Amino acid sequence: MNALFLGYGKMGSALGESWYAGGLVERLVAVDPGLPRGMSAEVVGSAADLVDEAFDVIVLAVKPAVARQAIASLPTRALSRAVLISVMAGVSCAQLCDAAGKDVPVVRAMPNTPVMVNQGCTGLYSVTLNDAAKRRQVKSLFDAVGVAVWLEREGLLDAVTAISGSGPAYYHLFSEALCNAGIELGLPAELARVLAAHTARGAAELQCKSDVSFVALREAVTSANGTTAAAIAQFEAQDQLRRLVNAAAQAAHDRSIELSRQG
Repeated sequence: MNALFLGYGKMGSALGESWYAGGLVERLVAVDPGLPRGMSAEVVGSAADLVDEAFDVIVLAVKPAVARQAIASLPTRALSRAVLISVMAGVSCAQLCDAAGKDVPVVRAMPNTPVMVNQGCTGLYSVTLNDAAKRRQVKSLFDAVGVAVWLEREGLLDAVTAISGSGPAYYHLFSEALCNAGIELGLPAELARVLAAHTARGAAELQCKSDVSFVALREAVTSANGTTAAAIAQFEAQDQLRRLVNAAAQAAHDRSIELSRQG
């Protein structure tokens, strides 16, 4: 499989380098004028350099404001057999199809930053990719950097954005707060950071085991009248943590919709 990336920043390069290292793509080309050479990707400064090239997958990983311009820059042959995959938030399938043309199958993907360590979550949606083999192929690309799921409605991508797309930042914020709490309790700053980070890592490993309930995991740590119970009581007072998380997720969801409408 030949893959072309339009934009090869943190997200694009995380995907491309993993796919190439895993043997999922045989040829990897990136259009990114500011990118230094020396990566696995063959770097070109302009899509005009690819006039005689054809690709199986084209990943659109540029800023939404230049998406239409980036698609328009592609030579006809580059798109002739390609599936166009957008990893941009806020650009709808209708907008992508309008820019790419009716004959180009388009997929919207919403990965998150843990794809950089092959632990990502990706929501996928397409209204124009109907080939079952190609749908499996697209899913396999994102499964290679974590876990991927096909969604039944495009609107669900806004919910995916709010939970897993933005979600890593929520966990980083909680770890930051836990680290700061440790410092307030007298721990050296670096020790507090290590404890917070490795506690998050261990908890995540437990959560990702199959057939495990979040509630059961929490209860397994929470002895009656113990230290954990005292802390959980603070989080659960008047459902304040749950209400705050719901409000935060709703805000991210609404902003995702707003960005789509602006596009």
